[in-house]
Amino acid sequence: MAAGPAWDDLLARVRSQGQPAILDSSFRLDLSASARYLLSLRYLARQPDGELETPEALFRRVARFLAGAERCFRPSLTAEEELAWAELFFQEMTAGRYLPNAPALLAAARAPQQMAACFVLPVEDSIDGIFEAVRRAAIVHARGGGTGFSFSSLRPAGSRVASGGIASGPVAFLRVFDVETEIVKRGGTGWGANMGVLACDHPDVREFVQAKSAPGAPLRNFNLSVGITDRFMARLDQGEAAATELFDLICEEAWKTGDPGLLFLDRINADNPTPSLGRIEATNPCGEAPLLPFESCCLGALNVARFAEPRSRTIRWDDLSASAAIAVRMMDNLLESNPYPLPEIREATLRTRKLGIGVMGFADLLLLLRIPYDSTEAENLAGRLMCHIQQATREASATLGGERGPFPAFLASVWPARGFRALRNATTTANAPNSTISVIAGCSAGIEPLYSLALSRRLATGDTLTEVHEGVLAIARAEGFYSEALERSIRRTGTVDGAPGVPAEFRRLLVTAHQIAPEWHVRVQAAFQRFTDLGVSKTINLPHEATPADIAAAFRLAYRLGCKGVTCFRDGCREDQFLARPQSEDVSNPCPSCLN
Repeated sequence: MAAGPAWDDLLARVRSQGQPAILDSSFRLDLSASARYLLSLRYLARQPDGELETPEALFRRVARFLAGAERCFRPSLTAEEELAWAELFFQEMTAGRYLPNAPALLAAARAPQQMAACFVLPVEDSIDGIFEAVRRAAIVHARGGGTGFSFSSLRPAGSRVASGGIASGPVAFLRVFDVETEIVKRGGTGWGANMGVLACDHPDVREFVQAKSAPGAPLRNFNLSVGITDRFMARLDQGEAAATELFDLICEEAWKTGDPGLLFLDRINADNPTPSLGRIEATNPCGEAPLLPFESCCLGALNVARFAEPRSRTIRWDDLSASAAIAVRMMDNLLESNPYPLPEIREATLRTRKLGIGVMGFADLLLLLRIPYDSTEAENLAGRLMCHIQQATREASATLGGERGPFPAFLASVWPARGFRALRNATTTANAPNSTISVIAGCSAGIEPLYSLALSRRLATGDTLTEVHEGVLAIARAEGFYSEALERSIRRTGTVDGAPGVPAEFRRLLVTAHQIAPEWHVRVQAAFQRFTDLGVSKTINLPHEATPADIAAAFRLAYRLGCKGVTCFRDGCREDQFLARPQSEDVSNPCPSCLN
């Protein structure tokens, strides 16, 4: 394995720059109106005088807190050395190269809020076990986390229980968890999300598949996934009636409501780095973090567009490696200093020290390099990019393992047999949606294509952020086809379809999510998954006129290409969808008074 990061060189570079930016009171960030609105809405801390901290102060707070964790490993650390680490972390975040997950921005140095985004909690098949899981979920939600559950251990509805009564079944209890989440959301952080998983061979799986479209409680706070096995897919390929009937029902319901998705459990467990600790049965709400019971995962994303060289159509690979290494150290510090919501979560998380560093800004990177999203070139770049990040983060974790010691379950993991002497983290990579931190960083979300060239972004508060993609306008200006009529057309339709004066090669480049065939959505996801330790969260966005057969084809292709999970969403199938194309030419921010 190649040598890991040269930490002394990175710190020397920081020290050679003179006055640290973290101490410069005149330092100002160039943030979009949407980023400032989002930060003021939720992330900026209230000062003793009642004023909100500035965005610059937020990043100082986070950087200093994470740098302070260095003392956990080196009690003799000097104040000057701690400041150098803080400056290094501050520069990565304020330059928009790397951001940790949103809970870290909110909660750093603000206990009791915790800084991890994702948790998986066990649900035992008893009244005590079920409501203990509800209690634990409420604590996690109140402190800003999202939770995933496997309900596969629960006996089916109608079964006899020891008391002589009748079991309610997984779906009935699913609604109990949903109500808990809604109540805690209203009284606490304002958010709460869950993933509910049920195995494909559970007797109640058909009721589970139809839970979102059934009359009654709407399950506002759950994503649903069916746990699919290799055996089920083999039966499906052989045309077995039961497998075909269930698969068709899943596709029909996904067409209606966007749920359920599929989790390919055998593939997930083939990549389980600590199989001796148990089998993975659930993921976090967005599906990118398959975890053991009580594990949490701290996520973050590298803005890969920041590493583009547009003139030469290349990527600054060495700079990307350096930022990936810094991200690993930041996140390992976060693991150490995080105020975990439950002792069981702390124990399980620190036993494996899983990290999930991924990508945002991929669509922007493709624009800068003039590569259409729906192309073999984009698919190949996705694989090369994630391979590079995986290698860089593993090298950094190996270096930290030598410096701080490996994760406690290292000797019981798969890594010694693969030639690793020490790894600080059982996993280093995952690809989350990164929808919030991408707004703050001013880039496209996750690995997704541009949803629209002008879009409305619905928040959990009911507010809507609307924006035009500035990079598209910059391309039009640079290539000489910008006009006010073009901008008006983009504002009106969200695409360049019918817009005047756009050359054919740029119509090909500026495709949006619904103009991209589902096959290419899946191919890009699979390319990232090949080099991602955990999972990849991606939505296969389909136009309104798509059919259940289109969803079936996407699901089958995702399995064939090696994805660990897949979700399809047909435009307009739900009233509360998160993103939407512009409804009028007015795409100004809905709350200008918040932008001062």
